[in-house]
Amino acid sequence: MHGKRFTFILIPPNDGQVQEYRVTPRVLAVAGAIAFVFVCAFGYYLAGFYSRADHQEDLAQLRAENGELLRGIEHTREAVSQLEKTMVVLREDDEKLRNYHQMEPLSADERLAGTGGPDEPSQRVSSLPGRRRAALEDLNGNILRLQREAKIQEESFSLLENKFRESEEGWKHFPTIAPVSSDHSWVSSRFGYRSDPFTGRSAFHSGLDFAGRRGTPVYATADGTVNDAYRDTGLGNVVVIDHDIVVTDENGKTYKKEGIYQTEYGHLEKMLVSPGQRVTRGQQIGNMGNTGRSTGPHLHYAVLYKDRRMGRKGYVDPENFILDLPGSLEKVAGIGGADESAE
Repeated sequence: MHGKRFTFILIPPNDGQVQEYRVTPRVLAVAGAIAFVFVCAFGYYLAGFYSRADHQEDLAQLRAENGELLRGIEHTREAVSQLEKTMVVLREDDEKLRNYHQMEPLSADERLAGTGGPDEPSQRVSSLPGRRRAALEDLNGNILRLQREAKIQEESFSLLENKFRESEEGWKHFPTIAPVSSDHSWVSSRFGYRSDPFTGRSAFHSGLDFAGRRGTPVYATADGTVNDAYRDTGLGNVVVIDHDIVVTDENGKTYKKEGIYQTEYGHLEKMLVSPGQRVTRGQQIGNMGNTGRSTGPHLHYAVLYKDRRMGRKGYVDPENFILDLPGSLEKVAGIGGADESAE
């Protein structure tokens, strides 16, 4: 006796021949299993395809975010580097002001007071690859250090401000104005190394050159005493002023305190002061000229800083003091330029 079978009858259109198929339950079960496996495999493939597409989009987004992060880190690193340079300048100014007021300078330990290791990194930072995590931790440490240093510097400047107010005569002896009017002169050469206009070689320029017309008035940049007024082969007619402090008390007694700044005015056409004479800020001491080693009418203006603690002195950049600096080389570029000087 034959086993049970299933019969399938196919009736084609257009009166075609009828087809009849008989299969056993076992064959039908195998065919069904194969069809099921095929459907599952096809579904798995489709799911994987769309999943990979989503992963590609996520990966592209992560790469873009990573690029932005790296650029942000680099910009922050540059900003921190600039802040470090600014802090160096502030520390130097702080030491000069403390020296001027005869205050003890802040020690390295005092400037780093409270500085310890960096804070614990966040979970997101800890999950980054080694190099990037180290870069962010280093950057974070530098920022925290600068914050502490800035706080200490702020407190130091506050003490200096109080000290400055106590000595109200002191401000008159800081060379804070330009030695010539901005309406009649401009900066033709700056402090630092430059090409010597006579030899073409690199040479150190110890001050600022102000170009202008012969006879332009030259003014003392702070109160002080004329140390010297002489003729020099290089600087021509030169006036040197010591910016010491002279105070008269209520009893009429005069006290003198040695200053830490000295100013020089070179290439003068005329010298209107003499050694030992007291001068005040804004007082005319001479006229711009072309004396000495010079290529045209101009004033050579220099500032010397005297460190009493270290027993030394040297030239410093006058631009760090002048609050009303006349136009620079860029300003007069369209006027035809300015004469250069050797000194």
